Amino acid sequence: MADTGKYLHGVLVSSKPRMHTGKCQNCGYTLELYEIDVRKSTKAMKCERCGLLHHYRKDILGKWRLQKATRAELVR
Repeated sequence: MADTGKYLHGVLVSSKPRMHTGKCQNCGYTLELYEIDVRKSTKAMKCERCGLLHHYRKDILGKWRLQKATRAELVR
């Protein structure tokens, strides 16, 4: 019983680093998940350094494929 408590405490207290997938097309830095749409099978990932948005779509095999990379525009 004590082992279970230690395990749960470790899971709840420890903060794991965010998982990054992919590299920026512009500067080669890591990407962070910005937006995901499960119904359309699309996601947008943002570069942490230059702010470039990378738009991905799932293909027939279920792998994420890059559609386009654009600059983030301000919405008014």
